Amino acid sequence: MTFHDRLNDYILQAKCSSKELAQASKLSEGTISRYRKGYRVPNVRGDHFAGLTKGLYGLLSKQDPDITEEEISESLKKLIDKSYGIDYDTFIEKLKQLLRGFEISNNELGRRLNYDPSYISRILSGQRRPADIRKFNANVAYYIAHQKADELEPSTICEVLGCDGKVVEDRDRLQEEVENWLSS
Repeated sequence: MTFHDRLNDYILQAKCSSKELAQASKLSEGTISRYRKGYRVPNVRGDHFAGLTKGLYGLLSKQDPDITEEEISESLKKLIDKSYGIDYDTFIEKLKQLLRGFEISNNELGRRLNYDPSYISRILSGQRRPADIRKFNANVAYYIAHQKADELEPSTICEVLGCDGKVVEDRDRLQEEVENWLSS
């Protein structure tokens, strides 16, 4: 089960609309819509997550008086933190290291991955999370291996990733190496 699946389950249990949840959680309807569709997930340490949890609790407790706000919070947090098997904080630190080591700006990465550069900045600062971290990871790795690698010295790639020079020669293998390095 994913975060957005669980959120949609809670909305069904609460017998409420997205608009009602937006009002109860003090979030915009657009934000709730992006969460429900799986386009975005909130930062578990942020105000949006806290508001969403409180809003869901307020609505769900009318249907199920035994439910607790902590139960809702932990259920959602577990699905967000799971991040498809990737430790998110480590991923972000390694992504920052990769961007510095290969001299890639947020603007460049955003353009190449078809994201707004300000969204990349928010991801790096922890304000936003890609809804599918594995897909984001794969897209970054593809860009590095198949587009950026030609501009880089093989020794620079090996130094950042800690790999041998043979990996750099095979772009598919390099992509796999970047993906594994970012997600480990």
